[in-house]
Amino acid sequence: MWLEHSFADGRFEAQFRLCVKGKAFDTFQTGRWVLAGDLETVNIQTVDGKPFVRQDQYKILKHDAKTQSYRYLANGFVFSSRRVDAKFQLPDCEAIS
Repeated sequence: MWLEHSFADGRFEAQFRLCVKGKAFDTFQTGRWVLAGDLETVNIQTVDGKPFVRQDQYKILKHDAKTQSYRYLANGFVFSSRRVDAKFQLPDCEAIS
């Protein structure tokens, strides 16, 4: 699961959580995003506070005020996300395992 904060100035901060046997393994990324038509380009700049360089591209399939679907162009995987309150936190692994 992941939680991303996308800012209007093109920055993002993301938290990714992998749960294994009830234990959380979190990774944090920062970088920049750009939207041109239905193509979103994400430039990852740090992972867990260390410099990291990678560019990912996604085709936006559906977008409204609450949800978004987009295809990762490198492998065709389709992601679905939804808007949550700014105070939302990822659940503990025990709650979902």
